[in-house]
Amino acid sequence: MRDHVEFHEIFKGVFHVCEKQNIDLIIMGSNGVSNFKEILIGSNTEKVVRTSTNPVLVIKKEHENFKIKDFVFASDFKDENKTSYKVAIQFAEILKAKLHLLMVNTPNKFITSSKAKNRMEKFASSFDFTKYSINIYNDLSIETGIMNFSESIKVDLIGMSTHGRQGISHFFNGSISEDLVNHAKRPIITFKI
Repeated sequence: MRDHVEFHEIFKGVFHVCEKQNIDLIIMGSNGVSNFKEILIGSNTEKVVRTSTNPVLVIKKEHENFKIKDFVFASDFKDENKTSYKVAIQFAEILKAKLHLLMVNTPNKFITSSKAKNRMEKFASSFDFTKYSINIYNDLSIETGIMNFSESIKVDLIGMSTHGRQGISHFFNGSISEDLVNHAKRPIITFKI
């Protein structure tokens, strides 16, 4: 017998079903939101991405054949991201995909390429996974850097960690993962830190 759940607040209903059915991956479609609506309330998909402890895969358009060969994992490659990177590795192994580790350098958060490369190599060497490339990309914002790099190598999936900030912290700090959910044309997967 199927469970019947009333979705007064869709994202709460999603979590209820995930907990009850022991679900470990949430897959959602999204058209994204824009402008004023994005600032004020966001979308249900954004709320799930922000609050889920499970990975959330967001698919933006219909895929006749959903294959993932190339998978970007965007991060600052600090230790707090190791848990989510481990889950990304497991996901890549299941899909037999190559991971493209990506650090986006911006004018506001600039570090030299050699420092970035050293940090990324040290981070990656903590895991027994070798099917990856290291990439440093310069752009005006992290969001546009992730989208532009992903477009330049035609990746099939973009992945990243999310803090799941809520309330006033979310309002002032925003969320790169939520911005990508709204603006990227490629599928996105988020992993909770």
